[in-house]
Amino acid sequence: MDTRKVQRTGKSTFIVSLPKSWATKNSISAGSIIYINQGDNGALTLSTDRSEREMRVRLDIGDKTGEHLVRDIIGCYVGGYRTIEVTSGHMSSIQKKDLHLIVNKLIGPEILEETINKVVIQDLLSSEELQSERALKRIRTVVKSMISDSLSSLLNNNEELAADVIQRDNDVDRLNLLIARQFTEILRSGSVKQETLNPITAFNYMQASSNLERIADHAYRIAEIAGQQRYNLPDDLKDELFRMESLLGSLLDDSISYLLQTNSNKANDLIDRIREIQKQVERIAKSGDYKEEPEMVVRLILASSLERMLDYIMNIAELTINLSHSTHPAEKS
Repeated sequence: MDTRKVQRTGKSTFIVSLPKSWATKNSISAGSIIYINQGDNGALTLSTDRSEREMRVRLDIGDKTGEHLVRDIIGCYVGGYRTIEVTSGHMSSIQKKDLHLIVNKLIGPEILEETINKVVIQDLLSSEELQSERALKRIRTVVKSMISDSLSSLLNNNEELAADVIQRDNDVDRLNLLIARQFTEILRSGSVKQETLNPITAFNYMQASSNLERIADHAYRIAEIAGQQRYNLPDDLKDELFRMESLLGSLLDDSISYLLQTNSNKANDLIDRIREIQKQVERIAKSGDYKEEPEMVVRLILASSLERMLDYIMNIAELTINLSHSTHPAEKS
């Protein structure tokens, strides 16, 4: 690590010399412009280029289609590439159709060029729009509505509402990938976004987003049961689900609010509340008439999904505690 002595010129200007090797490597000379960004931890990042690096990748997909092709494109997207040039010796109509479907599932990318053997995908979303906090709040809103509507569709045998919940799962996936992409861009570019979100916070937001995505998967699962089962729930189970719908929505709101506030005390209280509620969820599976197969299936799936949802909300609360100690470390005795 190099050290430099701070000097003062005039009445208010402080000067620190640049390491010669770094200046030479970056073609720095008298009159050159250097851009300085300040991170949340007080660290200064120097850059010779104000613009982001051009992130372009060329991807030869051969004869890949379906899930294999989806994974490759999503990998490039999350990796932070702004331009993805997809090529193949002979690109089939099926491959092009898959590429259009993939692009429609992502936030930002559009197909700007398409020829016989090439498709160019360009990300049109600017870096300033990649705000994890806003995306995280949006995911919370969507997931909360999915929980409420999945339980409502089961309570009221509403197949149309169940189908709508299943469709909304795609919105959660898109937002989750967006947050993962932003985290990669922060790590890759460093100086570009540290003044708005530091890497430690971005990492915890990405983890929280993943937990919300898993909660959405369980709302999806409940909606699937609602769309498949033709079964009138017993009154005791209806009452329990009405209560759980309100509780889960409140817990989900609190978990994200405490994370954004970095409030570890409230997060600890939230974990204690969840543990008490988990004991109540166990009753859903244990009670009921197990001679009736439909009721047994519904109760077991509900209990499992509700328990996992609570686990994921607890994970978010634990992330809040971890983040609070990472950004505001406790004094050591």
